[in-house]
Amino acid sequence: MSAPLTTAPSTTAPLTYLVTGGAGFVGSHLTDALLAEGHTVVVLDDLSTGGRANLAAAWPSPRLRFVRGSALDTRLVAELAGRCDTVVHLATEGAGPVVEAARRHGRPLLVAADGRAHGEDMILVRLQHTAGPRQSSASGAVVPRLAEQAVAGLPLTIHGDGTRRFRFTHVADTVDALLRLLAEPAAAGRVFDVCAAQETAVADLAGILVERSGSPSALRFVPYEGVDGEAHDPDSGPLRELTGWEPTLGLIDIVDAALVEAGGAFGVVATAAAGV
Repeated sequence: MSAPLTTAPSTTAPLTYLVTGGAGFVGSHLTDALLAEGHTVVVLDDLSTGGRANLAAAWPSPRLRFVRGSALDTRLVAELAGRCDTVVHLATEGAGPVVEAARRHGRPLLVAADGRAHGEDMILVRLQHTAGPRQSSASGAVVPRLAEQAVAGLPLTIHGDGTRRFRFTHVADTVDALLRLLAEPAAAGRVFDVCAAQETAVADLAGILVERSGSPSALRFVPYEGVDGEAHDPDSGPLRELTGWEPTLGLIDIVDAALVEAGGAFGVVATAAAGV
């Protein structure tokens, strides 16, 4: 019988973290933050969606260990979990082997999951449209995709009538939320939405991207047959109440970061200087 998961210890003491998907978008930012706090991080990533470049700032640290492999490799995950104090599952692969390994070794576990998951004694987080540096448009993320179109002077493709609304959250705020939850013993066994309070329509996002970049791009609306808006109504209330978390960066910060990464720093500098 598997041992129950223990509660997450405070991140103030030096610990060793296993971060699956640690070379990905959110995972690499979390890795940087944990290293900055003095922890050791073992990154497990098969690089199918992440990239070594995302860990450029982390590579010089002697407290980083990178293992190329899959979170579905039961033997590898069990071995790594046994050497770590806490496990964070951010990989796109299913969480089954990671959960089993954490249980077997009695390790605290935080899992990024969809709304269908239930956590028993682990921490479950639902990341709602996190955006920011290192996010790839190849993932289908709307912010970098529209930013690249704006910088290239191409029409910004909007699926549907542009009224779909999302709570875009800067990755720095998302990582702050994860760190707070990892340091909070009372978070175990609960589900938390990580999302900004402000809702933004996709058409409004596109308009801001055009304005901030100085792009001549027009908006092009194409048919959309998916579900409008969020998959569920996210509520960051429980996260705020338990940890005191509040987002510190807004939509303009997200847009400017996306434009810089898309090669549009010249437009960002010009419009920011003008106070737009």
